[in-house]
Amino acid sequence: MAAITMVGSNRSRLRRSSLQSWVNGFAPLSVGADVPAAVQEFSRTLFNMRPPDISLFVSKVIFSSDLRGVLGLVKVPCCIMQTAQDASVPASMAIYLRDHLGGRNTVEMLDTEGHLPHLSASQLLVRKLRRALCR
Repeated sequence: MAAITMVGSNRSRLRRSSLQSWVNGFAPLSVGADVPAAVQEFSRTLFNMRPPDISLFVSKVIFSSDLRGVLGLVKVPCCIMQTAQDASVPASMAIYLRDHLGGRNTVEMLDTEGHLPHLSASQLLVRKLRRALCR
């Protein structure tokens, strides 16, 4: 029985180690800008997802989903916020969304880096959101 417990314990430790490695690489890339407090907060959020298997599963689903076939069904106007340097989603994707969503759409480029401008450039994002909402 001790061997089974040890194997389970090692597996749990390995999963936690894999999650930690993934978070340590993904969080700085996602936040982008040199904002250590934002990277730390985002990392904490990722680590606090329970259980770690769920966060890894959700990440796999997000990164392997393809919804291009249903974009045209979205008929409401959309304002797409896109950072100039996003390691997760290139700027060309914002243009693609603008051109393929079914409504009248605009793209607001944010002169910042990262995938999470609400963490790395919140004041810039607020200005752009206000501008978009006033249209």
